[in-house]
Amino acid sequence: MRARLTLSSILLSLILFSVMPVADCPALTTGEVVRGIEERYGCVWSLKADFVQETTTRMLGQTRVTKARGRVYLQRPGLMRVEYTTPPKNVWVSDGKTLWFYQPRDKQVNVGRVDLERGGFFLGFLMGESDLAEDFEIHGWDREVETWHGAYRIELVPRKPQAMMDRLVLLVDRKTGYVDQAEVYDAYGNLTRTLLKRVRVNRKLPADLFTFVVPPGIEVIEGFPGSQD
Repeated sequence: MRARLTLSSILLSLILFSVMPVADCPALTTGEVVRGIEERYGCVWSLKADFVQETTTRMLGQTRVTKARGRVYLQRPGLMRVEYTTPPKNVWVSDGKTLWFYQPRDKQVNVGRVDLERGGFFLGFLMGESDLAEDFEIHGWDREVETWHGAYRIELVPRKPQAMMDRLVLLVDRKTGYVDQAEVYDAYGNLTRTLLKRVRVNRKLPADLFTFVVPPGIEVIEGFPGSQD
């Protein structure tokens, strides 16, 4: 369960790579806001940001809230590194083909392939192989976009059922046009809320960020919980 929720959070972080300015003007439709993001997506080839994450888990009639902080690095095509700075300081790394999930506290790393066919349309979007309108049903597409606390609110539901994502909500800053918060609701009623801070785009990132060398004494596990690898 822990790895599944964490993976959901990482996939959420990938879709935030689409953050680009959207013109601030009155009476925009939801579709216009979404298209504004997509039209500018191709201008971004790298992203670095700090994030704050809050996960609400519901199990056996109980609710548990956990908070985490970290930093995300993304680079096209399909390169990713997510470092949690709060315990247990897990790390996710992808070189576009292989995905590593390193858990230093448990002295183990899961290794698997990046699979665009299994819950991977977020990675497809990152690589320019898909778009929001194709992969999601978008609430109120032709109607004036909803607002929430001064931000544009966009609600999306995957066209293909996904256990890790039942619904996605993006909040777009009306002044800057940046997606600064995203909420993932999974099929089990859990919620992961991610807030990006200090976003920096199109800066050169060290190549070694996107490779992973297994440290001595670390157990290597092929595949991930719930996968068919």
